[in-house]
Amino acid sequence: MNNIKDCEVRCTKCRRWFSSQLFHFEDEESFLHSVMYKNTELCPYCNTVVTHDKEIMRFVEKDSSGKVIKETRYVYDF
Repeated sequence: MNNIKDCEVRCTKCRRWFSSQLFHFEDEESFLHSVMYKNTELCPYCNTVVTHDKEIMRFVEKDSSGKVIKETRYVYDF
């Protein structure tokens, strides 16, 4: 069974998750240690320009049917 690994962004307007075309990570550790700064991407659902911020991003592993089996989100600790 091959799991699909993906970095997804949540649109700040329509709130739907979409696969980032800018960022691809091998594992959740590389996602958690990455720095996001002033990168933008269009939401494919509503065409809103979304600025990447780890608060609206997640690293997911999906099974062959597309169901999310593991989700890693960055939580700011201040």
